[in-house]
Amino acid sequence: MNSFETCPLDYDFDLTTRNAAFTYDNAVALMAFLANGDNARAKLLADAFVYAQQHDRFFNDGRLRNAYQGGDLILPPGWTPFNEVGTVRLPGFYQIQSGTWEEDEFQVSTHTGNMAWVMLALMAYYQEAGGEQYLAAAQRLGEWIESNCRDERGAGGYTGGYTGNDEKMTKLTYKSTEHNIDLYAAFEQLYLLTSQAEWHNRAKHARNFVQAMWDDSEGKFWTGTDSYGVAINKKVIPLDIQAWAVLSLRDAKYFKAIDYAEKNLRVGKGFDYNEDRDGVWYEGTAQMAAAYKFTGREAKRNALLNMLSVAQLKSGGIYAADRNYLTTGFIQPDGKNLVFMRWPHVAATAWAVLAEKGINPFWYSAN
Repeated sequence: MNSFETCPLDYDFDLTTRNAAFTYDNAVALMAFLANGDNARAKLLADAFVYAQQHDRFFNDGRLRNAYQGGDLILPPGWTPFNEVGTVRLPGFYQIQSGTWEEDEFQVSTHTGNMAWVMLALMAYYQEAGGEQYLAAAQRLGEWIESNCRDERGAGGYTGGYTGNDEKMTKLTYKSTEHNIDLYAAFEQLYLLTSQAEWHNRAKHARNFVQAMWDDSEGKFWTGTDSYGVAINKKVIPLDIQAWAVLSLRDAKYFKAIDYAEKNLRVGKGFDYNEDRDGVWYEGTAQMAAAYKFTGREAKRNALLNMLSVAQLKSGGIYAADRNYLTTGFIQPDGKNLVFMRWPHVAATAWAVLAEKGINPFWYSAN
């Protein structure tokens, strides 16, 4: 599914994302469909992930890209990049001035956390509906991450993935708290489903890194490390890792991260992505509602659910943000600021569904 409902090329954002189905967004949507009892739609996404893993135009090692084209999954007959038949379509756009096909570097890259979310989604579907191919695909993703992203520098953990396109991909050597939060739950669930001890050991390796990013003095998580893998990156304090760590680690010691978010990331009735508090990030607000449910703060959860309900469009969708160019503090591979727009967004909507249903997506089968 396309991640955003964009406008007719009013902004650069519209050009680069108009046909992009981000992997993470669709993974969260898969679990939202399951939560809503719509297993048929969930199966479409689960099957798409399995097919994409097996039919990349260049790689055959089990990785996925950060995004694919929405709509038809497979390239039309006669389109055979690298002489491969039946490959999946990657997002992009035709540049009329130069007569070239352009692809966004982030979208065609492979980031560790996005693959972890697909693992979580595939395992959720497997536990709901069966199908060994879904568990096998999750295992294959996990093996790729272990082989290519495991890191022993500093507090250990797993690096960010690979950036670039096809043969030009280079390794991302920073380590993200968010990615390792995702991996802990994904690896531990693989252990629970397969009884293979190596998955438990890998989960501990990811969890140890996350715990090393805990700032006990303020009760928050740092975003991760710089590219050298040891020094903590203190430039941005994002909302999502505060809520996600609570949901993934399930340790009361870290519930203080919710209090930190309330104090430093609150904007009006919702939450911002980072501490500049320049607007409401609806996806993160829904994540906080899910964290409130898990920590037993029902009144605060209900207040956020009411706020999200008011923000919901007639179509049922929810905007990514309450304004255009909501800042995150992060920089994209092309040097531009990573921002969110006031466009209907699949992940924001899916997280709102999960929050309303009281679902913790890191441990779907435990709900």
